[in-house]
Amino acid sequence: MNNVNEKVHNMLCEVYTAEIGAIGIYMDQHTKCEDLGLKKLAEILENDAKDEMKHAEMLAERILFLGATVKNQKHALPEEKQFDVVEMLQLNADIEMKAIARLNEGITICFDEKDHGSRMLLEEILKSEEEHLTNLQTMVNNIKKYGDPYVVSQLM
Repeated sequence: MNNVNEKVHNMLCEVYTAEIGAIGIYMDQHTKCEDLGLKKLAEILENDAKDEMKHAEMLAERILFLGATVKNQKHALPEEKQFDVVEMLQLNADIEMKAIARLNEGITICFDEKDHGSRMLLEEILKSEEEHLTNLQTMVNNIKKYGDPYVVSQLM
């Protein structure tokens, strides 16, 4: 396809860039949690990073299918000194909330521009991000409610 809709293209690249940032942040947290002995949490974060990688791949493939190029833009970077588990999970919940808002906006753009293939892709990614957010919020709430016993029994 050669008639690339600029609104859709820019939005897909924006979503792609955010996914690339999330991959780096989640992998950074994965290695830190692994080092802290939080094996289960490290595995959760690694799986979330892999999900984000799949999203980025699908977005890049869609952009190329539309006859456009993937714009590599500045993305979010991990915080080097972040080791507090609750802060990590809160940051990730914020990342997911922003992703959900971005995806909903993108779905509207795709609908308005009559690009239903891109809309359906974004809807698929949206479901995954909503699931990530629910899991993150549950972990944060349980840590706040049950403290160290929850961390030891569920995240180590």
